[in-house]
Amino acid sequence: LNLLTWIDNTARSNGADFREMTMRAPAILLATVAALSASTAFAASDGARYRAEIRRTEYGVPHIRARDIGGIGYGAGYASAEDNFCAFAERVMTVDGERARHLGAGDQNTNIVSDLYYRRLLRPGAVEALLDGDPKSLQTPSSEARALARGFIAGVNRYVRDVGAANLPDARCRGATWIRVYSETDYWRGVYAGQLPFQMPGVAGAAPPGVPDLGAPKAPTERSPVPEGQGSNAWALGRETTKSGRGVLLGNPHYPWDGINRFYRMHYTIPGRLNFVGAGLMNTPILGIGHNDKVAWTHTVSTARRFSFFELKLDPTNPTAYLLDGRSVPMTPTTVTIQVKTAEGELTPLTRTYYDTRFGPLVETPAMAWTAERAYALREARVDFRGVDQYLAMWRARSVRELAGALARHQAAQFNTTAVDARGEAFYGDVSAVPNVTDAKAEACLAGAAARALWTGDQRVLVLDGSRAECDWENDPGSAGPGLLPARLAPQIFRSDFTSNSNDSYWLTNPKAPMTGYARILGDEATTRSLRTRLGLKLIEDRMSGADGAGAPKFDLETVQAALYSNRNLGAELVRDDLVGLCRRTAEAGRPDLGPACSALAAWDMRVNLDSRGAHLFRLFADKGGLRFKVAFDPADPVNTPRTLDVDDPKVLAALVEAVAQLKTLNIPVDAPLRQVQNEPRVDGPVPIHGGPGPEGVFNVITPVALKPELGWTKIRHGSSWIMVVEFAKDGPRSQGILAYSQSTNPDSPHAADQTRAYSDKIWDDLRFSERAVKAGTVRRMVISENGSR
Repeated sequence: LNLLTWIDNTARSNGADFREMTMRAPAILLATVAALSASTAFAASDGARYRAEIRRTEYGVPHIRARDIGGIGYGAGYASAEDNFCAFAERVMTVDGERARHLGAGDQNTNIVSDLYYRRLLRPGAVEALLDGDPKSLQTPSSEARALARGFIAGVNRYVRDVGAANLPDARCRGATWIRVYSETDYWRGVYAGQLPFQMPGVAGAAPPGVPDLGAPKAPTERSPVPEGQGSNAWALGRETTKSGRGVLLGNPHYPWDGINRFYRMHYTIPGRLNFVGAGLMNTPILGIGHNDKVAWTHTVSTARRFSFFELKLDPTNPTAYLLDGRSVPMTPTTVTIQVKTAEGELTPLTRTYYDTRFGPLVETPAMAWTAERAYALREARVDFRGVDQYLAMWRARSVRELAGALARHQAAQFNTTAVDARGEAFYGDVSAVPNVTDAKAEACLAGAAARALWTGDQRVLVLDGSRAECDWENDPGSAGPGLLPARLAPQIFRSDFTSNSNDSYWLTNPKAPMTGYARILGDEATTRSLRTRLGLKLIEDRMSGADGAGAPKFDLETVQAALYSNRNLGAELVRDDLVGLCRRTAEAGRPDLGPACSALAAWDMRVNLDSRGAHLFRLFADKGGLRFKVAFDPADPVNTPRTLDVDDPKVLAALVEAVAQLKTLNIPVDAPLRQVQNEPRVDGPVPIHGGPGPEGVFNVITPVALKPELGWTKIRHGSSWIMVVEFAKDGPRSQGILAYSQSTNPDSPHAADQTRAYSDKIWDDLRFSERAVKAGTVRRMVISENGSR
């Protein structure tokens, strides 16, 4: 029976079924025996609940092989703790609401705000109730999901046990008071808390009139379509656009280079059952972007609004009760106490009472104050624990249709998904957790003129009337959770040419088939696309026509890599010549100080490569509002409009003059090469970084922090992070990638800078999807189990 199971699994992984097996039995049997033989090194039982083999290849990338999903979690926990344990432990401390206890109040009381927020969110019993829910419910993690989580935490604990808290290699948490033994519940608390807490200061600071505020900045009402300036590029290139007639994928998320939202590379193998390689966010075993032997996918931040505010009319006699359909409804209070470490090292308690409504917690922003007459509640489209089972299903998908089905069933994504399969079918969909608010409901329930301005503006912030129960989100039996827009109403498309997304809405996923007719809460339609979106579409267009000079048209792995690293700047391509003309006319008319800048811009190659000279000058010009176009946006020509620099607009020349003056003040030459003015610090010296900000029209996004005199930008805030290209070939997938900021957050680790330097040199690393490739590349190997290791 075991042999038949192995044969059946091997047949399925090769695209066959049990009936076809009779025709292919000899080949399948040989493959089965080979797989069984390869697995004997770690699969023999020693009575341990968890057992995993960890093989490290170049750049310290861990390849985890195990006999079951719990073992995968165990190996992933151990490997990730080797590289980033301090980040894991700090994350648990944060979710526990104990930052102020161990680290003090923080700058502008940030640790106090964080602790109060998480203590209110993760009140006792909240996580346990979900874990112990109906096993048939999508909201309750499956036994497999829980096994993965338990294994992961066991692996982390095993690492700390092996090394010892006092001997951790990272000095930032060595011997720290906030290190402890972790439990499965700790993992699920982190999942429940989420990676991108929205309106943390607004929720933590909300209080009835008369209660002093926390002395911390309040969150703004508006929320950018791309949270914290993050974003991504994604291409799914179908059979019509590839040289092989199979699928090719580009995954290029632009995420922070520091903090909890860093990616981590891994590879999972359960022989005959699972082979998946990619990357996921730190502190979790979930690989959210990657590929198996049939499907590859990536995510991009979407324009969908995953929240709404509700304006509450308060009971005139009680500021903690609100009127709902004419009745007074008391808010539900929750009292939270945290401990704050003083400068003297003593602990001082701080107690705060929070209030919840049927719509969600109370929130305050500068524009949404809690007064005697009104207050505001925040409702978010939560995914809770559904995401773990969603990704378990996605890892095993055999086509993009099956992948889309997993997204629709769980609706646990909080992003766009762009995918392609080995048959060359491309997919895009924002099949995720979004409030079920139709345009008609929004129109009928907007809470006044100010709310209408917020909703109809670029930010599309939705403030609904909380005095009417009918204005709450609609429940639909076809959705994965209460109040969610059902998947059948989400924008999604299958193509044989391509799908793409660079953080604009779904509308121009493919210019040949604009997507229209969706609810405004999902995004805008027939509006100006970003310069980055336009460049991404132009790169595809130029490759298909051969205009990019990269040989015969159509894509393969190498041409996708070349397109990304071409480092073109579309803003410059649209305006540089006109800008140089304006600059020279101004210099000749009495501003000779602009002469060197004119020459630098004229000589610039209009790219953001390390040896490109003048890119930084153009960046400052764009940052100061100089990209102003004469030809307006035309929805009939969205890839090529707007265009042509409006040299008659005084703001154009003013931006150039200010940019030149700033560089002079900072003592930075206007013709300096980019490698001289854009770097990322590492212990063994700064690493020059190519790429540039998306708003000026760069596809390979790199966004640094503020300029420093003489040095330029000395730290990258966010941008290209996990970069992956996958090509499905006749004999299986080819895939290469790089983690731009490297695997480890420990500054002294040998893997804290190696991939960063590889990115700087435009080097790609083979993802080693096959067993043969992993074996050939292994530089360090260990087998761990609860009963020992070797």
